[in-house]
Amino acid sequence: MIAMLTQIFVRRYAHKQALLIIFLASALWGVLWVPMRHIEGYGLSGLWVVTLFHLLPSLAILPFIVKAYFADRAHWLVSIIAGGLMGLGFVLYGLGLVVASVTKTTVLFYVTPVWATLFAYIFLAERVGFGRWLAIMGGLFGCMLVMRVNPLSFAYDTADLLGLIAGISWALGSVVIRRYPRANFLHITFMQYFIGVLLAGGTAIYIGDAVPTTKMLVAALPVAALASTVVFLPSVLLVFRIMQYVSPGLVGILMLSEVLVAALSSWLFLGEALTVWQWAGVVAILGTGVFVGLTEKSDD
Repeated sequence: MIAMLTQIFVRRYAHKQALLIIFLASALWGVLWVPMRHIEGYGLSGLWVVTLFHLLPSLAILPFIVKAYFADRAHWLVSIIAGGLMGLGFVLYGLGLVVASVTKTTVLFYVTPVWATLFAYIFLAERVGFGRWLAIMGGLFGCMLVMRVNPLSFAYDTADLLGLIAGISWALGSVVIRRYPRANFLHITFMQYFIGVLLAGGTAIYIGDAVPTTKMLVAALPVAALASTVVFLPSVLLVFRIMQYVSPGLVGILMLSEVLVAALSSWLFLGEALTVWQWAGVVAILGTGVFVGLTEKSDD
């Protein structure tokens, strides 16, 4: 049974299957706010929720990597750099959602496809055609419509730049993962979560967020464990594995499905009405995903 489950994550999927998995796995992240907001209701601050959502998966992975991690010394540095960049991206994005504008943080983070494509061109000598840039522009346009951003009056505070830095960090991490496909993606995932714990927990302590009480943790742990480890960890493992053989720019485009699902889930669960322009953005993101799936071919 364990061997069968492991095969789901370690196998190399056909190109179109891999793109679909990225789209669906990222879409799952669009409902991450639901359990996180539920846990905040127990009295934990946003940063402590982010810390908990990193700590539990890292503990779940730890028993499976200890022996193999010491045997794979050749890729220690790669795992630390890639995992560190991904962890930094996740934490800064989460922090931006807590302390800055949710809309601007999201839009600035999802400039990621641009950064990933540029970094892949510089560090991987990856060449892309007009179709890829058209997809990037279509996806970003859809993102701005969904998030109701007017690019002509896009004033921002310093804190809003957390989303931009998070996107750059994520893009760099994805390029490192693609550059070293033989590095163990499980080790990279562990480092991403472990470094995320250090960054989010350290920031919470530094800014003076109250440390959760035992009562709070006991109440929050069941939901946090189910959401972060059982539901979301497998999606992260799949995305990181596929990043080892799919273009970073493509991954960034398909990750826009998170914005789409976040908007739709808030409409369904919170009764937040979507405007005609937001629905147009949903269609644009979906259309971009279909366009990428039909036109992009494997690099191999």
